[in-house]
Amino acid sequence: MNDAFTREPSWDPRLFPPAARAPRAVQTARMLLEPQGYARSLRRRFGPVFSLRTFPYRGALVCAADAASNRAVLTDHARFTGGDAAALLAPAVGSGSLICTPPPVHLGHRKLLLPPFHGARIIRWTERVRELVHTELPALLSGDGVPLRPWAQRLTLDVILRVVFGLTDPARIATFRTALSSFVAMGNLAVLFLPKPLQRDLGPLSPGGRFHRLRATVRDLAREEIAARRTESDHAHRDDVLSMLLDARDEHGAGLDDAQLLDELTGLVLAGYETTATTIAWTLHLLAHHPAARDDLIADLDEGAGRLLKATIKESGRLRPAVYNAMRTAAHDTELGGRPVPRGAFVAALFSLTHLDPELWPEPDAFRPERHVGTDPVPYSLTPFGGGVRRCIGVSLAQLETETVLREILAAAVPEPAGPLEPARLVSVTLVPAQGGRVRLRARR
Repeated sequence: MNDAFTREPSWDPRLFPPAARAPRAVQTARMLLEPQGYARSLRRRFGPVFSLRTFPYRGALVCAADAASNRAVLTDHARFTGGDAAALLAPAVGSGSLICTPPPVHLGHRKLLLPPFHGARIIRWTERVRELVHTELPALLSGDGVPLRPWAQRLTLDVILRVVFGLTDPARIATFRTALSSFVAMGNLAVLFLPKPLQRDLGPLSPGGRFHRLRATVRDLAREEIAARRTESDHAHRDDVLSMLLDARDEHGAGLDDAQLLDELTGLVLAGYETTATTIAWTLHLLAHHPAARDDLIADLDEGAGRLLKATIKESGRLRPAVYNAMRTAAHDTELGGRPVPRGAFVAALFSLTHLDPELWPEPDAFRPERHVGTDPVPYSLTPFGGGVRRCIGVSLAQLETETVLREILAAAVPEPAGPLEPARLVSVTLVPAQGGRVRLRARR
């Protein structure tokens, strides 16, 4: 068992915020099947700070669901620290990933990883993203009732493989794509929510066994790419993330060794392409079911204004954020929103619920992009990428991809419903459309 879980306090209702009395298995199932609906029912019952008793936690997950407590969890690093809190994801991304590293290691690695995701490098990648969209668009337009998320996963994975790994060989890209698609599939990552004994490798037919074999395949491919790139003499002239990380040095002249690179690359790939694909799928799915907002956006883009594009993406991220929460660990016995939080407890900034707070967002279930035009939200009322020093490092690339995809698709087609608006399901820490975000795309004349 991960060290973070061994330090977690056991459940004691006197030490934690209030929780439902339903069995742990029942609460886990409800969180996976109706993550926002179940959490909203708990907030109505217990207030903005409550506990969830779900697997794999032996105690409880403390949830912060209003702007004030959300801000405290994300920014009060003396009370709520990162690293250990992401232990749930460590089996998938590696304990050395930026996602899982504790302070002060996190800040040092973040400084090394941040430069590739800012400035002119991001702008240079725009044309690559556009080319990939044009390549993949015919497959999207040929279907009648197409699930968007699998299509977007393929697209954003190819972006990551080119931008992060710098891959150009079609055969190599296909090998990576197959391995990663299997690894991040809904049924595979759901293993992370099972009790620890069931996560173990109990044979090829066991959930844990399949998870570990798929993980080994992905990491072996990444390890091979790192080794091959180190032997190249011209990697300094490349602009992909791997090449830049090979040359990155901290203030003491130290770089990342192979093990650190492996974890960082795995974390960037899994966190980057999965969440961006889900954002694209949700945005187009929501536009299909809200024709007035869709038509306003298309008209705005046709005029070359782009006034509503960022607002539409913000509204999609408010209503259906790709990431369900941001996790921290209580550094000592403390309180949150007047509720007790014991040392070692896992604490979640549950911004997917904060985004639906009617005191912050009038008509919170309505899809209204115009609410983000010319106004600034209450601080920490809209945090789809997290906040504080652990805010998602790939925000700029994710925004570039999402904006480019929407521009290109909406120039070619109009998304229309292909069934009812889909509910959200929880896969690992990602909120995904239950049926993949199905739409019907009508070609524009």
